[in-house]
Amino acid sequence: MTDHPVLHGIVLSSMPMGEYDRRLSILTKERGRISAFARGAQRPKSSLVAATQPFVTGAFTVVEGRNSYTMIRAEVNNYFTELRGDLDKTCYGLYFCELAEFATEEYLDESETLQLLYAALRALAKGEPEPRLARAVYEMKIAYTRGEGPQVSECVRCRDTKGPFVFHVPSGGCMCRRCAGELFDEEGRKAYELRTQAVASGYYNLDDSTWYALRVIASTQPSKLFSFSVSEEVLTQLRAVSAAWYEEYVDHSFRSLEMLLAVEGENV
Repeated sequence: MTDHPVLHGIVLSSMPMGEYDRRLSILTKERGRISAFARGAQRPKSSLVAATQPFVTGAFTVVEGRNSYTMIRAEVNNYFTELRGDLDKTCYGLYFCELAEFATEEYLDESETLQLLYAALRALAKGEPEPRLARAVYEMKIAYTRGEGPQVSECVRCRDTKGPFVFHVPSGGCMCRRCAGELFDEEGRKAYELRTQAVASGYYNLDDSTWYALRVIASTQPSKLFSFSVSEEVLTQLRAVSAAWYEEYVDHSFRSLEMLLAVEGENV
């Protein structure tokens, strides 16, 4: 009897292939992100119907092919049904999965991103923290798992750790008053723009609580990351920094984010 690999992970996406099959993207502990076919998974009586949907976590038995895998069995440990019954949560969950799919590769150790995604889906299911904060935390943390997160503990130029700091997106994070010069605060930036007719963009003067939240995100293990709350003002700043960071450093359009924005509008 042939022993087939058993991979533990989360289904990121699922799409029909022909009349009866499905093609899956799965983030696994053992092989990173893989593509797998589920033969007959669209047949109503297939044992794979429920296991081949986004958010499903479990152990997937696969047959290895040259360029992909074929799933033959699945032992599910969580369907995340709480997300499927709520349109807003579904949209957030699909975005989280698409972002994980973009950020990961096959045959790399993606265990940290897998833990992060699972923790984020659990947070969505519980409703704590609220989805907007869960999204901001998830976006920033996944940047760190890729080695592309901002420097939030010392000046990116002189390595000063005392501060105060301004957050400058194009420079990669913290910038101290000495290195930022007149661009350190809003008044100085306005004066600079009037004098030079150039736009001083990408600068954010953040509250101490926002700096603290960013440092928590940068340093905390994924499993413990979604256990804090922030004020509306701090949340607004986190979302603004995250959006600016992705616009600057992530050259990709996420289809699920467009859907999320359409559903939530100005509340996202």
